[in-house]
Amino acid sequence: MQALAGEATRQAAASASVNARGEATEAAEIEAASKQGQTHLPDSISLPFRRSTRARGCISVPFGGAEATPRFHFHPHARQPFDGMPPLAPRKRKAVAAARGRKKKERVAPDRISALPDEVLHLVLSLLPVHDAVATCVLARRWLHLWKEAPGLSVEWWDYDEPGDRFISLVDRFFTLRSSSAPLNYCSININFPEFLPEKEQLFVRWIQRALRCQARVLRISLIDWVELPNMTLISQHLTRLELQGISGDDNFLDLSGCPSLVNLNMDTCCIYVDKLSSSSLKTLCLSQCQFSIEYHIWLCFPSLVSLELSYCPGRAPFLESMPSLLQAIVRFDDACEDKCQKSVSGGCDDDDDDYCFGCADEVVAGYGTNGMCLQGLSEATHLELSADPAVYVFRRDLKWCPTFAKLKTLLLDEWCVVGDLSALICFLQHSPILEKLTIQLQKAPTCLMDSEGQYNTSELPFVSNHLKIVEIECKEVNTWVWKILKTLTTYGIPLKQINIKQTSERNGSGCFNFVCTGFSYN
Repeated sequence: MQALAGEATRQAAASASVNARGEATEAAEIEAASKQGQTHLPDSISLPFRRSTRARGCISVPFGGAEATPRFHFHPHARQPFDGMPPLAPRKRKAVAAARGRKKKERVAPDRISALPDEVLHLVLSLLPVHDAVATCVLARRWLHLWKEAPGLSVEWWDYDEPGDRFISLVDRFFTLRSSSAPLNYCSININFPEFLPEKEQLFVRWIQRALRCQARVLRISLIDWVELPNMTLISQHLTRLELQGISGDDNFLDLSGCPSLVNLNMDTCCIYVDKLSSSSLKTLCLSQCQFSIEYHIWLCFPSLVSLELSYCPGRAPFLESMPSLLQAIVRFDDACEDKCQKSVSGGCDDDDDDYCFGCADEVVAGYGTNGMCLQGLSEATHLELSADPAVYVFRRDLKWCPTFAKLKTLLLDEWCVVGDLSALICFLQHSPILEKLTIQLQKAPTCLMDSEGQYNTSELPFVSNHLKIVEIECKEVNTWVWKILKTLTTYGIPLKQINIKQTSERNGSGCFNFVCTGFSYN
């Protein structure tokens, strides 16, 4: 190896000596020619250069002609165009490396989320499902325990497959590891468990109880199927809002006496099979498409209620007890209500063989005629919307014991009030002394029932219209029913100039109305 190294050294020295002699010869020739005054110069000269210890070459510089361009002759061992350049000084190398590092850092977006305070990050984590919120613990050391203090919890499972043990264990572990010092503002449980999962009821009971132990103020439970929660009682001093969907409630679960701070209750597509639903603290109640019993009437007792919405609930209509603080109420009955009759305006046809008139005659036995069912409890409202299928007799029967709506200012009615001789409409107006606006919606022509004449005595009370400013009739077409309403209202002292007819235009789409002039003669 030493012999080979020595031979290579000698060959390199010989090559360098030959190149040096060649370069000296060319320089001597040029200098001699200039001394003798020769004007002819060689076509080109070769300027040697070295890129490194291994790569050598020369540049041939031509002397004439516009087309002459320098030619580069690289040594056969040349590798890169700038291999012959001297290496950078150590200080310069550090500067170049630092500049390249700054450019790489500029390409990376700054972490602005981590710069936010913990309170904001807690709110962000509250918007995520529980499995995503827990997964943020691997982002950085600061995120390791943030999820434990998030003020909101969202448990979601919308797959049609059975939830795995890992998901159930994750939710259980979340409640266990959650910081006890951080209050839970709201808890949302949205689950689509399959029907064949037998232990799903116990899962819901366990999660609801743990959410209440965490002092949840808002509890939302949304299920696809009607799920019974046996032996489950809601007890919480902190719960203020309860939203239920797909729950089959019994007397234990719907006993609200254990929640003294509850002010808002919203139930959608639930089964309510209880004799009485009550709360002394509740201020807002919304029951939408909830199934009532078809065998008895449920009692609704909420003395502090301010807002009530009861929409399209199948089964028997509920009894509404007095609500002195009530401001607005919306009550809607469709043909799924069991209190209906096709043969009598106010029921009581005594036809037990008619399935459509099921139960319309047994109200006398049940004490229906004491104070009515709904209107007495709604008499303190300032805004009322009462809608019912023409066959549903709940409101018309209540008008026999019609209370005085001393605070009512706006009223919306539909087809049920114009069945027969319009005496139901006039009776309602006579018991609303400070009414300012009346709206009548006619989506379809009412059916004229059997004994519709003279149901209510409208001659005892005068029709007070001093405060009534406007009457709006919303209809698809101006037909004989509209004409009949106009004639009745003008007979009781309402001038035509206060009546507007809004005709729904099917061609222009729903919600688009064309005003029709009412200044025509109906004689």
